Amino acid sequence: MKKLLLALAILLLLCVPALAEEAQDITADCALAVSGHKKDLPLMTDGDYYTYWACAKNGYVEITAPAGRQIHGLYLSWGKYITKWEIQAQDAAGGWQTAYTTADEFYNQYIPLTAGYDALRLVNKSTDGHEMAVSELRVLGEGNVPAWVQQWHNFEGKADLVLLVTDPGDEYLFFGGLLPTYIAQGKEIMVCEIVNTIAAYKSQMLDGLWYCGMTNYPYMAYFRPNMTVGMQAQYDTWSEVQFVRHVSRIVRMYKPDVLVTHAKNGEGIDGGHKVCADASIRSLTTAMDSLYDVGYGYANWGNWKVKKIYLHQTGDDQTVLDYNVPLDFYGGKTADEIARAAYSLQDYQEKSLKGRGIAYGQGVADGSSYGLYFSQVGEDTGIGDLFEHID
Repeated sequence: MKKLLLALAILLLLCVPALAEEAQDITADCALAVSGHKKDLPLMTDGDYYTYWACAKNGYVEITAPAGRQIHGLYLSWGKYITKWEIQAQDAAGGWQTAYTTADEFYNQYIPLTAGYDALRLVNKSTDGHEMAVSELRVLGEGNVPAWVQQWHNFEGKADLVLLVTDPGDEYLFFGGLLPTYIAQGKEIMVCEIVNTIAAYKSQMLDGLWYCGMTNYPYMAYFRPNMTVGMQAQYDTWSEVQFVRHVSRIVRMYKPDVLVTHAKNGEGIDGGHKVCADASIRSLTTAMDSLYDVGYGYANWGNWKVKKIYLHQTGDDQTVLDYNVPLDFYGGKTADEIARAAYSLQDYQEKSLKGRGIAYGQGVADGSSYGLYFSQVGEDTGIGDLFEHID
């Protein structure tokens, strides 16, 4: 199906006499006005995820396009939690009416406004009392959406691979070029991240995934970032029942052929990693038990048993991936080069691992080796592919 869609896209391009121009960032030329906290207005355009402008319910930011131009898209990064909001435009009588709403909740979010508007308001329509916090705001003119604008979608269906990680940045620090390797092969991938970090870290995580070529919005869980060393201590902190049930639901929801997660020893440093490995192993039973989590997990997604489970650097016989092969998908860059660049877009790990002596690509942070903990399709033969024996 993907190859068919690609062929159709190429055919359509051949039929178009000239490509449309890329939409320009016209933010600096627009007039911005806010309903309150005017001194914080510049924080929406300072390029810093850690700062934001915020307003209470019915507060707004008003955007007026420069003369002779119109607003055809907004690109937002949220500064705190995501609350209900809407885009409003003026009617003929000068009143403000709803022009755009969505149920999507993305921390970096693109809003297409193809009709074009001279002026708009982004309005807080919160039903939970939360502020609407805007960390970054970019206004786009007419044309094709630029590649730097992240256009996420909520994945529904069956994944080829689920990567279960504890913290933002783990997807590169402990798994190296895993994501670029299989993104380049066209695999359907879901990254599932456990710790509920601040909005800035989530936006940075999205920057990295988008850089790798991901378009499936990652699954972000709600467990608090209070790490222990021991597995049982971490279970006691997060609730063993809730966590094991959560991982079982991830397996049932995305139905991956391959599940990859942390080392069984927690990469030697972290109870959060240990419980990811333990709950993944237990999912072989819990996600196949029709009486387990029956009213929610089983009722919504049924049962599923993964074909393979890999644990990072765990076991005697490990499959080693080569991240130094030039990949056409990335214009000849290697998976390692892409992963290092994506990792550099985040600073969560730098702050959380400060003083632990953990460096990308070294020791426990060598992300190239994986132990096959479980397989329905036979043992690996050393060809360096996590999808070996999977059609």
